[in-house]
Amino acid sequence: MPHFYVKPENIKNDSFVMEDEAAHYVSAVRRFNINDEIMIFDGTGNSYKAKITASSKGYIEGKIISSSYNMPEFKINLFTAIPKGDRFEWLIEKAGELGIYEIVPINTKRSVNTSFSPNKHERYEKISIAASSQCGRNDIMKINEPVDFKTACKKALATSNFINIIPWESAGTESASLESVFKNRETAKGANIFIGPEGGFEDEEIEFAKSLGINTITLGENILRVETAAIVACVLVLNLFGIYKPK
Repeated sequence: MPHFYVKPENIKNDSFVMEDEAAHYVSAVRRFNINDEIMIFDGTGNSYKAKITASSKGYIEGKIISSSYNMPEFKINLFTAIPKGDRFEWLIEKAGELGIYEIVPINTKRSVNTSFSPNKHERYEKISIAASSQCGRNDIMKINEPVDFKTACKKALATSNFINIIPWESAGTESASLESVFKNRETAKGANIFIGPEGGFEDEEIEFAKSLGINTITLGENILRVETAAIVACVLVLNLFGIYKPK
């Protein structure tokens, strides 16, 4: 059944209200009518089975039939350089579908330092919401404002019981395997994954990360684009925790 986002403040007393673009999409694009049942979520872990009771242009009302709550036990925070063009939007979409908890864009020595305008940030948030709707997750991946690399490293270290990794194309024999880095994963609450820019991290950045205890790993011999490396690293870590293994 389709899964649509409704703001938490619009879900009260076993009823919900959907407005503007979201209501137009449900009624005019997806063709849902009065008395149809739909699934909605509030982005904070709550999912609801509901029935539409009223519908007009840009406005829908409904009644809650049942509810459930689900949030991931294991969280991945993706600290990534920003790919060029619309590739960052693609990365947001796919990371959201994979269940990544939040994206922290990073400015590095080999990337063009950037910040997000309010309009651009709003667009990124809409892509994240759409990804949650697509894959059926009850929460929404957070999109942070860009920070510099050293600030990002310190932010990662502030998360308790998270394992920190940084894929590095020049790692060679210096890097541990994913399995060894995550050998105590039963007690881990999550992972922070760092992805560098085109051209990679500078040695100084890697040394700084390593000095804080962030583990360097390798993703193989091939040099991957930013967004490819991010998705590969996330899937490998998720797989270690059984997310994509048969139940």
